[in-house]
Amino acid sequence: MVSFYKPQKKIDKVKAFEVKCQDIDLQGRGVCKDEKNKTWFVEGIMTGEVARVQVKNKNDKVQTASITKIIKESDKRKKCDCPVLDTCGGCKLEYIPTDMVIEAKVKGIQKLFKKLCNYDLGEVSFIAKSNDIAYRRACRLSTRNDHKKIILGFRSEKSHDLVTFDSCKVLTSRINDAIESVRKLINSLACKKKLGHVEFLDSDGSLGILIRVGERVLDKDREIIKNFGLENDFTISIAQTLEHEIDGSTYIKEEVLCNEEKLFINVDDNCIRCLPSSFVQINKEVNDALVSFVVKESLVNKESTVLDMFCGLGNFTLAFAKRAKHVVGVDIVTSMIDISIENAKRNNLDNVQFVNTDLEDTFENQIFAKQKYDIVVMDPGRSGAKRATHFLTQMKPEKIVLISCNPNAGARDIVELLKVGYKIDKWALFDMFPRTTHEETVILLSKV
Repeated sequence: MVSFYKPQKKIDKVKAFEVKCQDIDLQGRGVCKDEKNKTWFVEGIMTGEVARVQVKNKNDKVQTASITKIIKESDKRKKCDCPVLDTCGGCKLEYIPTDMVIEAKVKGIQKLFKKLCNYDLGEVSFIAKSNDIAYRRACRLSTRNDHKKIILGFRSEKSHDLVTFDSCKVLTSRINDAIESVRKLINSLACKKKLGHVEFLDSDGSLGILIRVGERVLDKDREIIKNFGLENDFTISIAQTLEHEIDGSTYIKEEVLCNEEKLFINVDDNCIRCLPSSFVQINKEVNDALVSFVVKESLVNKESTVLDMFCGLGNFTLAFAKRAKHVVGVDIVTSMIDISIENAKRNNLDNVQFVNTDLEDTFENQIFAKQKYDIVVMDPGRSGAKRATHFLTQMKPEKIVLISCNPNAGARDIVELLKVGYKIDKWALFDMFPRTTHEETVILLSKV
């Protein structure tokens, strides 16, 4: 066999160069300049610092670089307080003081709206923040079989690796205290090889724990889990993967094994019962401020009719029902709507209705959608509310309140409302997720 010579391709050595950080963008990256005044986006650097970096990505729109060494460190940089910070990636802005992070988020959102909406948001009307540790009351931990032992941890950023820890700075003490005993519990189960993940919810009542299992749970395991919940006064449930008897398709069913009535959150003096799997805003202090702000600034009164779209458990719905003439809450998750109906009764609110439907599918001909509303509140997921926003451009209520955890999706939806004659009255920032690049914004709009 003849072997032909192929010259090796020359690989250019990546040269490091110096940059100085001028600012922090909405994603928490340092906006840096090199000696030629070119702009580079660099993670892990803060305003005023100088670093040697290497190119990560270079194109016409975005130039990114990674730090090889910090040459000049800011005296405001916080010392690392987490042993797994580099592998976990959950607290990407841990090294920046909270006030500087919030300032960067405010400026970033203002720039984003100027760019995407061609709209000057003006000064932020209100900012809510909390302690940046022990604030997270809900989390999901993944499982992995490691030499016949099940371990718990967070998924590493941008990978499937599992990061284990003894204690997490941002979780509440009650969750941290329970993790080790839950590790021992799941390792005692016959179904441990089929475990999916474990969820924790530190409610205003008991601690909720959900164990996901990829098969039907045997009675022996069910008793072990139930007794564990009773002994520790936890509200504990299992989510089993079951098979339909008729067509053989699979579905997931959650079953609360003990202390169901003890799991609840208090919002605006309403007791909202929930399940261990329920979505709740993870930061209690900031959520309380969020609900208070939305209710107050919407100017709701006893004659108001309110539509709460993507209502979930009724975080806003029940608060509005205490003050309005009539309120309708709408959400796609059947279990949350069922619980919300019971919560309205539990809080003696008879002027509220809940509807189970998909707001990203055909819903416009339903009875609730043909009614008139003075105030509409929307709190969608990260993908935003494209269809619901289009619906509002036709309905045109007097006031719209958009709560968004994704500024890009929020700006996209706001553009459509601005086109049909709405104006932004004020906006607010809620630092729901300290030490991270995420935030919650509230935009209040009214018809011109």
